[in-house]
Amino acid sequence: MRRIPFFLPMKNCPDRCIYCDQRTITGHEYQPGPGEVKRALQEASEPVETCFFGGSFTCQPLDRQEEYLEAAAQAPACSRIRISTHPLCVDPGILDFLSRFPVRFLELGISSLDDKVLEMCNRGYTGSAAVERISLAAGSTRLVPGVQLMTGLPGQDLSSSLEDLRVLAEIKGDRAMQLRIYPCLVLRGTQLEELFLSGSYTPPGIDESARWAGRMIREALRSGFELLRVGLQETASLGEGVVAGPHHPALGELARSYALALSLVDLAGSGPWPVPFSSRSLLSGHGDWGFRELASLSGMAVDEVKHLVKWTR
Repeated sequence: MRRIPFFLPMKNCPDRCIYCDQRTITGHEYQPGPGEVKRALQEASEPVETCFFGGSFTCQPLDRQEEYLEAAAQAPACSRIRISTHPLCVDPGILDFLSRFPVRFLELGISSLDDKVLEMCNRGYTGSAAVERISLAAGSTRLVPGVQLMTGLPGQDLSSSLEDLRVLAEIKGDRAMQLRIYPCLVLRGTQLEELFLSGSYTPPGIDESARWAGRMIREALRSGFELLRVGLQETASLGEGVVAGPHHPALGELARSYALALSLVDLAGSGPWPVPFSSRSLLSGHGDWGFRELASLSGMAVDEVKHLVKWTR
């Protein structure tokens, strides 16, 4: 189903996180109103997924939410709605309100469940509060919940991220849950830039960030999450606004390469490894990055692991 995104950058966010500037990330300064949403959807000729990204949708006054959702409900029959919001603006009343509309996906911007990380990032809530709101969304029979996690945040490490996934997997159980993984970048004009310039924060490099996200991908797939995206969508404004951090247009592909290498070593530590031909670029792309990571994980030379990979159709 085709997605039609509407960006409401930082709309009604209750706090300003130290790393955040949605306008720089998305490249969208302007926030479309409900009328513009309605007019855009009237041009659709088949069912679509209307997406509200970039802000905290359910933190808006109910009447404003209703205006947007009624506009989105004008899409062709069998269309659906996806919204992104702040966890503190999810409660039983909000879930009941959303049930009046074809809202199918509710994504919560969690970033982390680690109290230390949340405090350092000025997220405005605790890990237990976030778990409570995710559990509420997961308990809905009408919604598929989504969680947006980050890597490389101040005070965060790989073990913290993997613990987040473990907790989320417990909440999910055998139900559907979607996942996005974003790297933390140092953006111009944020408080994180001040910490970086003062030497109080050092972001992970591209390779470290790709391995970090790759580990998360591996565990997420094992736990049955639906992985929506890894890495940020590249925009001109993002490229101009990044001061430091793992900024790479193909970070998601590098992370998937590492996840594949991990899975192959788990399958057979010394090979041989059957790999679908369709996944060839994950190993050979970006200067054989995946092959080099597989070699490192298996303790072999790159040429040796290349011979041990058996392409399948």
